[in-house]
Parts: sequence; C-alpha cells; structure tokens
Amino acid sequence: MAVVKPFSGYFYAPSLVRERGIERLVAPPYDVISEKERKRLGEEEYNFVHLILGKDESGYRNVAERLRRWVAQGVFAKDTASSLYIYEQEFELNSFGRRTRTGVVALVRLEEFEKRVIFPHERTMPKYSLDRLELLRATRANLEHIFCLYNDPQGVVDTLCEEHKKEEALLFAFTDHRGVIHRLFRLSDPSAIATIRKVLNPRTLIIADGHHRYETCLMYRRERREALGDPLEEIPEDYAMMTLVNIHNPGLLILPTHRLVHDLPEERLVNFFQKCEAYFDVRIFPNERQMEEFLRVAPPYTIGVYDRKNEQWGTITLKDPRIMDERLGEDNVNRHLDTTILHELVFRDILGLNEEGRGESEYVDYLRGTKDVFAIAREESRYQLVFVMRPTPIEQVEKAVAKFQRMPQKSTYFYPKVWSGLVFRMLEE
Repeated sequence: MAVVKPFSGYFYAPSLVRERGIERLVAPPYDVISEKERKRLGEEEYNFVHLILGKDESGYRNVAERLRRWVAQGVFAKDTASSLYIYEQEFELNSFGRRTRTGVVALVRLEEFEKRVIFPHERTMPKYSLDRLELLRATRANLEHIFCLYNDPQGVVDTLCEEHKKEEALLFAFTDHRGVIHRLFRLSDPSAIATIRKVLNPRTLIIADGHHRYETCLMYRRERREALGDPLEEIPEDYAMMTLVNIHNPGLLILPTHRLVHDLPEERLVNFFQKCEAYFDVRIFPNERQMEEFLRVAPPYTIGVYDRKNEQWGTITLKDPRIMDERLGEDNVNRHLDTTILHELVFRDILGLNEEGRGESEYVDYLRGTKDVFAIAREESRYQLVFVMRPTPIEQVEKAVAKFQRMPQKSTYFYPKVWSGLVFRMLEE
C-alpha cells in the first residue's frame, strides 16, 4: 500500500535565516502566486519563488543552475539525519474559529493510479503538468509538496506528532501575510518514525492538492526508468516528497473556489437568469448581502450568481436532481456536485463555453474562497458573471475516490496551502 520513508531534507541555512528571516525566503505554492505577489517575493534575492517560478527564455535551465549554485554557496543546508518533518499550521478564519492542522512531510513511493493506492479526486489541465515536468527534469528536485490525505480514525500519527513538537526540534516558525502561523519540526526518533511508517503502510492516500505535481512525478519516473532499462532496484524517482494529513485532523478545512466568467460574446449573456429557469429555480435579491445570507441556509444544489453588467444578485437552485441523473447517469457519484451542475448545465448548455473548440480555461478565472469575490469583480471590469460556490464536503471527496471518479477542476480548496521552501528534496543517487 502506501510506502512511506524518511529523508534528509534541504532547507535554508540557519545563518541566512538569522540574517534575512525565514518569512522573507519561503513562498506559497506556485499555482496561487499572482504576478503582483511574484514581483514582491522576487525582491528578496534568495526567495524560493526564483526556483518555482523562475522560467525564462532558456526554460528552467537557469533555475537548475541557480539551485546548484545556492547549494554550493551554503544558501541551503542538508539535514544530517534521515528524518520525517512535522508541519503545523495554525490559523483563524471567519466563523471557523482558531484551528491547527498538522501533517507529516515524508517520501512516499509513487504508484500509478490504476493500482488504487494513491487516488486523484480532481481533473487536471495537461499544460500545467508539462510545465512542472520541465522544471523537474532541469532541477532533479522535489521543490514543492504534494498534499495528501490518509485515514487514521484513532489519530495515532497525530498523537505522535503532538508528542514530538518540542522546542529543540523546531526548525522554523513564521507568520504569513494571511496570519497563518507555520511551524516545521524535525522528527528523527527511529522508534517514532517506525510507528508512523507502520500506521501509514496499509493506508491508501487521496491527493488533496498537487495533482499536477503528482502526474509530473509519474511521468518523470517513467522516463528515468526507461532510460535506465527499468531496473529491479528502487531509484530516487520512485519516491516523491509529500505532506500527509489525517482526514480526521481537526484543522482540515475545505473552502469553495468561485468562478468568474469573462470575454464571452454579449449575446450569450442576454436574459441569463431567464435562461436558467429551464433547469433551476431562480431567486433575485436587492443586494449581495441578502444573497449571501440566503446562501448560508439555501437548499442543496444552490449556486450564487452576480450579473455584473445588470447589477443583479441571484441564486439558482436545481429543480430536480433527476436532471443530472439523466445527463450523466446514476453511476456518476459527482453528478449532484455543485461544480458539476455548474459546468454541465450553466457553462456548457446556457453559456456555450465549449463552442468553437474553446474550453472553460479561455473564459473562466478561479478565485479562492478567502477573497472578496464581489470586490474583485467590481475592480476588474472584464468580469461579466460571478458564480459564488459553497464548499465541497470531505465526505463527497471520499465518495468520489472510492468510485475512482474525478470531480471538475477546482472543486475543492484545502486551506491553508502548504508553503514551499521550508524543506525540499534533491533526487540524489
């Protein structure tokens, strides 16, 4: 099943951390960094963004050279012990109160999806996997984490982690710009590591975040194994660095990802709410506050809508679940998911987003649930419609992977993100 093992991680050298501060060196994962934030992070010459988003006209060759140079110069230090790492994130968000999410950073053996040991839960966009493959080829390093979930109802691993969150084991601690406190501890006790490996070994894993990175690692492993004649012994590319979190961890939180539509021909937007009445019960509200209040208590299959051009706020609620049964078949466990309903009935049928061979990626931006979607829609005049989503329950994620079915892209947003640069792994022979 899930084969987990410790490794000697690389992290920023203590001397540089004392001089610059770890908060100036680390970065969010590459796929949530805006261009504005990228420039801000890049003002620090040793920030991790120069590695994960450092592509130029040479591709990622310059990134590989920079990584080797920084290792040689002592910007990064290699752990002297083979360890697991405890990654704690403490945060407070809206009505959720204060929470702490704890994960274990480890190497995990890659498995093809058909083996049903490591499960995806969302669809991916191939162009992003290919970009990360180019970076991996150049650097031969797992620079960012794949975030996975495991099922440990007794919380054995969580209890062990709590016992080993000791001051002398603390490597880094900082507070990011969203107020999330990040702490990384070293766990090198052989007995504790053996217990964690024993608990996790019979488990399966669900990819929560990092589908593109996982697919990239699979592709690279195939390349390397083919180049080496598919040896019987393990090679470094058989493993990838992951952060593993118990699905029962009290700090595990899923937020929605809203959809913002832009650049559609105006004729497709005419009488939008009237067109929705073919599938949905429609409610119109005088302002966004009343719409948001209704969404908190709305029945299942309800999506909020802001028509920016006409300054209208409304909700659409699927009239009958059998509409989706007929559309996708009753064997599709994601058929009643809000994102599936939106993509199938609204994007495809009502707005015609896939006409002329142009897919949703041409017309839709995705906005994480921690941001004010209405404020952004007003600031950016190109947005025409905003779809306000509700969080996908973790039970739905489990149901989807049990049937080996993938949700539409961006159906889940696990908060907070696992940051990059606290620890990484070089694929050394």
